[in-house]
Amino acid sequence: MRDVIEVGTARAEPGQRGDGVLRVAELNDGTPVDIPVAVVNGTQDGSVLWVQNGVHGMEYVGAGALHRVLRLTSPRLLRGVLIAVPMVNILAYRAGARSAPIDGLDMNRIYPGRPLHQVMHVFGHSEVVINKVFNEIRRLATHVIDLHAGGWYTTMSPYAQYLDGDGPYQEASAALARASGMTLVWRSSAAFMDEKAPSSLKIWAARASIPGVTLEVGGQGRLVPVEVRRMAQAVVNIMRHLQMVDGEPEIPVRQYVVRQGHWLRPKTGGLLFARVKPLQRVRAGQITHVITDLLGRPRERLRAPVDGLVVGVRTLGTVNSGEYCGNIGEVEGDGR
Repeated sequence: MRDVIEVGTARAEPGQRGDGVLRVAELNDGTPVDIPVAVVNGTQDGSVLWVQNGVHGMEYVGAGALHRVLRLTSPRLLRGVLIAVPMVNILAYRAGARSAPIDGLDMNRIYPGRPLHQVMHVFGHSEVVINKVFNEIRRLATHVIDLHAGGWYTTMSPYAQYLDGDGPYQEASAALARASGMTLVWRSSAAFMDEKAPSSLKIWAARASIPGVTLEVGGQGRLVPVEVRRMAQAVVNIMRHLQMVDGEPEIPVRQYVVRQGHWLRPKTGGLLFARVKPLQRVRAGQITHVITDLLGRPRERLRAPVDGLVVGVRTLGTVNSGEYCGNIGEVEGDGR
């Protein structure tokens, strides 16, 4: 007989869905900090897919997508288990911020977190939260999906990113990325991840031999229906690939492999005018953004460092020096 699946207070018998919370912390007045969790336990054996959103609290597309995925997933027809976590970083979500104000740490840079007795930072909230979440992933998941968007200041092209390398884990992760049906399949090297996202979930999922992928699309603090549907379809595609549900993944006619990403960061601050959009093909030297002072006098022009496709573009109308303004992906060929 299949097992009952429990995550925090969420409990599901085979053929059932259970909703609940995973308690991760308490505030100084004793208020609990609870992460919402849904567990869909199928009637047949299969993969245990952990899908989470909201490591950054102002990224909403994945939460909307999970609503759609949960509506479409019948416990009676599911093979395996779907665990859906729509918002990991609850304190950041309440503040409309990327990181929890209590400590300001980027949760996607501190995996696997630390248990309470080993916390490093003075304000250790995020370390403890990530440790509790990752322990549940290690305990239950055979595969993991981490959902992201461009926050309130950026919009992102539809992409699936995985950690490249040799071995069964990397092959399985690459297959998840391709099956997602995202337009861009981003093959990230270990060196690139060490530079841009050290101690991210991808790094530690690999160390735990749990195949995983990051999915990203949209942003600007919005739940745009077409972007929510695109994210939901990517999750369903992966569930089809894992044979958790019937059907074949829906793959676009053209899917581009990104071999390297190049970040755009200004030396100056001011008003920011974007000159490109997601998935636009650009040439090296092409202007991506123009920065002016408040009187309209140009201060700086950001340019694409390489030929490629626009992966992300900052759409907020202001920028400080050094802040992220977008990234250009070098791609292999003309798509396949």
